Amino acid sequence: MTSIVWAPADLIIATNKDVAVRFAGVEVTDNIPEHMWRVPGERGIRVHLAGVRGEVTMELDGAHSAALEAWVAERKAHGRETAGRAPVMPGETVLTPVQVVISDNHDTEYKRVAGKVAGTGNEWDASWVFLPEPPAGVKHLSLEFTLHGELTGKSVRIQLD
Repeated sequence: MTSIVWAPADLIIATNKDVAVRFAGVEVTDNIPEHMWRVPGERGIRVHLAGVRGEVTMELDGAHSAALEAWVAERKAHGRETAGRAPVMPGETVLTPVQVVISDNHDTEYKRVAGKVAGTGNEWDASWVFLPEPPAGVKHLSLEFTLHGELTGKSVRIQLD
């Protein structure tokens, strides 16, 4: 169980392409993807982000739908090779550049090992998975957020129960 000790009042930690990105939660969990750095049964940290829905996201969704329809038509008319890859979901281009740097009072090095961005049904959600689990004795985690590698100046402090 975790509790937010302090965070921006609106939980907005970045703005990318005119879409506000909100801190949506953090959990220490064993529900993390299999990965070459993960030991079976090992727990890690999952940080959740969400794009704030509004006029800009609706416009981006509409443009993506139109591009997807055009891609499907191209694929039907000229084949897979000519059509190329499907258009990237706008949530992916907005959320992927927003990253997290985690620190604690034990100088633990947390490494991002997995992530999930956008997808059908969660077009404006992302989650990043970090290892290792906070070691015994760590009571707080500090999360700082970056956009395109630069700190946003927004941070969240989490108390571990």
